Amino acid sequence: MPPKDVLTPELQAQLKQRKPEILAFLTAQSRPAVDLAAEAVLDPAICPCSTSDAALATSPQQILLTGATGFLGAFLLAELLQQTTATIYCLIRADSEHQAQQKLQQRFADFRIEQPIQSRIVPILADLSRPLLGLTPELFQTLATQIDAIYHNGAWVHHTLPYTQLKATNVLGTQEILRLACEGKPKPLHFISTISVFVATQPGVQVIYEHHPLDPNAVPSGGYAQSKWVAESLVRTAQARGLPVCIYRPGAISGHSQTGVFNHNDFLYKLIQGCIQLGQVPATEITLNLLPVDYVSRAIVYLSQQQNSIGKAFHLVHPQPISSILLFDLLRSRHYNIQSVPYDQWRQSLLDIAQHSPDHPLYSIVPLFSTSHTQSQAERAMSLEFDCQNTNQALIHSPISCPPIDTHLLTTYLNHLIQQNLILASLLPTP
Repeated sequence: MPPKDVLTPELQAQLKQRKPEILAFLTAQSRPAVDLAAEAVLDPAICPCSTSDAALATSPQQILLTGATGFLGAFLLAELLQQTTATIYCLIRADSEHQAQQKLQQRFADFRIEQPIQSRIVPILADLSRPLLGLTPELFQTLATQIDAIYHNGAWVHHTLPYTQLKATNVLGTQEILRLACEGKPKPLHFISTISVFVATQPGVQVIYEHHPLDPNAVPSGGYAQSKWVAESLVRTAQARGLPVCIYRPGAISGHSQTGVFNHNDFLYKLIQGCIQLGQVPATEITLNLLPVDYVSRAIVYLSQQQNSIGKAFHLVHPQPISSILLFDLLRSRHYNIQSVPYDQWRQSLLDIAQHSPDHPLYSIVPLFSTSHTQSQAERAMSLEFDCQNTNQALIHSPISCPPIDTHLLTTYLNHLIQQNLILASLLPTP
């Protein structure tokens, strides 16, 4: 039986429609420049009336969560239910409350999360891309009165779309969340950002500390990272105006460390599937700095409940990333017929995929690879190292630790792909 296609027919159609855009991205055709510093201006009306009570709300009983039907969001919801006694209000795009409930239940089933107590989950029909989150003014005010804390995880995650297409959901949606946080009683905001808001600006290894400010002269190049850069800038402006804020910057989030369940858009899984299907891997090393989703979700919820967390940023990156060679050697040990080829040759294969095979697993991640081996070497000469002092100190006495990226973890991921019939068990007979 051939492996199931990871891409739904709808997504395949969307990718085919975006073929010119992805090809333009790959051939370095420039998009209209966007002044991100000018974009990062928060509505002056968004300002908390006071901060006296909000900073103490580390045990909220009414929590608002965005992005609950996404990969990380579903696990955040499960952890909030596990680690708190709060009622969780989930903003969900749906046509009815019943459909919203079905979406949540399906995500829990898809990600093999134990079904929670439904009475503690309140779905709210909403849309991050619309004013007031698509809510009526009355409902917006009601939530502003009832909610004790907000976890803003919702975003449109897409690495080939330009900033202009992601702005409504990722930037304006964040502004509306900030409006809700400041309306009535101030509500602590826990904002899920990304380490991708930072870029290297000097030769050698550049250390980024958790309190490091965003540099308007060093903005990321991809549309998604740009939208998160602007969104985090808005959050920091609200923080400067007195809103209690925590910022969490995870790196690349991978599958569950125990079950191997993953996001179908996950870079690692597309890389595994794509390289097996292509029969080639790059001879150049690719650094795998992966974070199992169960670690990320547990850590964020735990960190958010600590008394001294308000006002801090937390980096979530793996302390010991590995080389892709470990992964590729594992694939060969499982008798997958993959050959190491020069980086430029491998990337030419990716360009051919971009031209002719929009349903290929590697199609959507092609823009994440450098245009040449030479450029790849130059980029490695300018790299970032993320300091995690706040995270490490807060977690030191907790039972939460990041699983190592080793053969055991990679085997868990590989076995899940095989069990789900997303790749064949082997392409060569076992000796």
